[in-house]
Amino acid sequence: MIRNLFKAAPPDPFDLNPRTDTPLDFPFHDYGHLTPDDYDRLGFICGLEVHQQLATRSKLFCRCPAGRSTARVDGEVLRHMRPTLSELGQYDGCALMEFKTRKDIVYLLERSTVCTYEMDDTPPFEIDEEAVRVALHVSRLFGLSLVSELQVMRKQYLDGSIPAGFQRSAMIAVGGEIPFRESELGRDQVIRIRQLTLEEDSCREVSDVGHLITFRTDRLGTPLVETVTEPDLLTPLDVAAGGRLLSRVVHTSGAVRRGPGAARQDVNVSIAGGRRVEIKGVAHHRGLPRLVHIEAFRQLELLKLRAELLDRGVTKDQLTIPEVGVAWESSLAVDARRALRGCGYPPVADALARGDFIAAVRLPRFDDLLGRRLQPGMTFAHEFADRVRVIACLTARPFMISSHLQDYGLKASTWRRVRAALSAESRDAMLVVWGAAADVDTAVREILIRAQDALDGVPSETRQSYGDLTTGLERILPGPQRMYPDTDTPPLPVPETWIVAADEAVGELPWDREDRYVATGLSRSVAARLVDAPWADLFDALSPTGPESAGALAHAFETRLPHHRRTLGAELPSADRLRPLVAAVEAESVHPQAFATALDDLMRDAGVAPDEVVNRYAARGDVDRAELERRLSEIEWVRTERAPNLPRDAAHRLAMGLVMPALLGRLPAQVVGSAVDAWLGDAPELAA
Repeated sequence: MIRNLFKAAPPDPFDLNPRTDTPLDFPFHDYGHLTPDDYDRLGFICGLEVHQQLATRSKLFCRCPAGRSTARVDGEVLRHMRPTLSELGQYDGCALMEFKTRKDIVYLLERSTVCTYEMDDTPPFEIDEEAVRVALHVSRLFGLSLVSELQVMRKQYLDGSIPAGFQRSAMIAVGGEIPFRESELGRDQVIRIRQLTLEEDSCREVSDVGHLITFRTDRLGTPLVETVTEPDLLTPLDVAAGGRLLSRVVHTSGAVRRGPGAARQDVNVSIAGGRRVEIKGVAHHRGLPRLVHIEAFRQLELLKLRAELLDRGVTKDQLTIPEVGVAWESSLAVDARRALRGCGYPPVADALARGDFIAAVRLPRFDDLLGRRLQPGMTFAHEFADRVRVIACLTARPFMISSHLQDYGLKASTWRRVRAALSAESRDAMLVVWGAAADVDTAVREILIRAQDALDGVPSETRQSYGDLTTGLERILPGPQRMYPDTDTPPLPVPETWIVAADEAVGELPWDREDRYVATGLSRSVAARLVDAPWADLFDALSPTGPESAGALAHAFETRLPHHRRTLGAELPSADRLRPLVAAVEAESVHPQAFATALDDLMRDAGVAPDEVVNRYAARGDVDRAELERRLSEIEWVRTERAPNLPRDAAHRLAMGLVMPALLGRLPAQVVGSAVDAWLGDAPELAA
């Protein structure tokens, strides 16, 4: 059997939270009710791993085109994965977990996006120079120290996402930091950057059902950089702000891909007394605060469970069964088919009718713990179900039921028969699991392994995030045992000319650019958004010199350009087309309030000269005031018929809406508003 062949290395001690003072008396709180001091009491720390595809022409270790997506299939390849020893003669626990799933892995190939290298049938090409140069540039943006020679390593992946079973990865730089001015803890904070690596992207998953997983290979081999921070993010809001900052820095290079799947971040969370848990593939920043808050309290509840189990005298020896034979021949599990015969619970009755195997498992002294809430809508029992779903690959829904459930599932009389079959005591919890015999054997063993992990507190796991920001097990957390040198790729000394070019390309850093925008008169929040906007370079090209023109330009870009790009498919206008409008606002011949409307006309009337468009909004002094008087006289009915029946502010808004559009840019809104107020003041009913 698979379980007898290999032994996994123990979890990495480095993953333990440096604090051991778990606040077991800390009550549960929903997100939004805690202060930074509360998170400090929890010992909350978090770090990020940000993966960003590079906009290169070729893939990293072959010359297939990068960045293409396809639905065409020209061929299929079937693979099975097997773990390998590390340099230290140890097996990685994650690799062994994936091996236990016994997956058939199918790759869908399309000839223009993949070659024999990706299928591990030919050696790698030389590492792509363009990708290395971009990675050097990004490293300098983070203030990292560059390595003098690239050493390509193999990072073992047995989940099937890479056909070779390993990912080629090269360390580019280490040991930097960036200012973290958006931190809740003050503007003097920094985020330390541990390292930046250049690596090849994995396949796109198409489906994963039971023991069959299918991937598409078009994305495979695309160059990406992985930026790893130290655990310097100490509140949930800081996690989101830190993620945005890292993204901003990488995008400053101008050589990264955008769009779905181009950027992914992994979040590493722990609290005092716990260990690092990695949440994979979080695609957006807005949900990060609630996500890590929920994970922090999941870990706290697991540590409370550990303390309670230890108080009850539960040991790992009590949860261990022999590795030889089948699981239900032990003292902790039985063949439950006879005890469940005639069961009225439809999933179990259907399993019996299909001829599935059904086993019952006893967890000594776990009686009231399986129903303990760990996450919103999830109990401790879900931890066992996740483990079984991922590793045993059971496909029935449901495939397991536990004895803590009341008024659902198995009747009390049925549970009594199961308890008798297991020789279980009243303080023991029971689980029933069904499926193919081999899968049930795996499931029983994984249930007991997860019960043993409960005595350690927080298992060493990689978890996936769900839409409601709860998480579920994805795999065991990989350790350093999965890394070993790549013997097919020679070292690459980094030429000094490449380093000089990377330094020269750094340019203005995001936080310096934000300060420059603030100096023009923009607010800090507007400046921060502008730094990240795709029209920031256009703003710089126009070089507004005063706070009014800078504010009008930034506001118009933020409110109108997304509309034109989304609804009309318009590209950004050229700086030459907009420069007359900026000059007119700065010369006070066009009022700032007209900027957004004039921008609309400049983009919509592409065949009209810019000066002609701007002249529509030019102020004409006494002519404009006379125009205002004429417009007011044309809406006399507002003052005589409507205003007497409206509140003063409603009458004012009605009149402004009728006269202001024609005068936009020619007279300030304040001037028109004052004239409207005076005009309405002549109405006897309002004046009274």
